[in-house]
Amino acid sequence: MEDHRNQRVKCWRKESCEGLLETLTVDDVDLKIIRILSENARMSNVDIANKISVSEGTVRRRIAEMAKNKVIEGFALLLNCKEAEKCVKAFISIKIADSNLQSVSDELLKDHEHIIALYRTNTQFNLLGEVMFRSIIELQKFIDGCQKIEGIVDLDVKMVIGSYKKCMWTGI
Repeated sequence: MEDHRNQRVKCWRKESCEGLLETLTVDDVDLKIIRILSENARMSNVDIANKISVSEGTVRRRIAEMAKNKVIEGFALLLNCKEAEKCVKAFISIKIADSNLQSVSDELLKDHEHIIALYRTNTQFNLLGEVMFRSIIELQKFIDGCQKIEGIVDLDVKMVIGSYKKCMWTGI
C-alpha cells in the first residue's frame, strides 16, 4: 500500500482531515474513489471507473461497501461561495443549566433549519450553534426566540464579517 500521509483529502465537515487516511480500513482502489468523490461527489460510477481503470461494477460495489461500513457517511452539497457570502453566518454560544441541556438542544433542533451545526462544549456556554440566515433581521428573530426558550440562561452571538479560510460546506 502506498504512503498517503502527505496527500490531502477534503472533507465537508472539516477544513482538513490530516491523519484520517491512516485510520481507514481501505485499500488503494478505495482511496482513489474517496479522492475523486471528495472533489466531485456527483461524478458517475462510469466516469470514476474510467479514471482509475476498473469496472463500473467495482466502483459501485466499493462505494456501497464503504457506505455500509460507515467509511462514507453520505454526500454533501457545497454551496457557491459568492452566493453564500450574501448570507449572514454567526456562532452563538448558549449557556444552559446542565439539567436542561438535552431538552434545550432538542427544542433548538426541532424547528430551526438555520442551525448548521450544534455542538456541546466544555465551557460555561455549554452549547455552540453555527447558524446561517438570509438577513440580520432573521438572525435577530432567531436570537429573540432563543431567549424565550426555558433553560437558556445567556447567549453570546458572534457574527461572521469576513473569512481567512472558508468552510467548504457553507462557503463562508
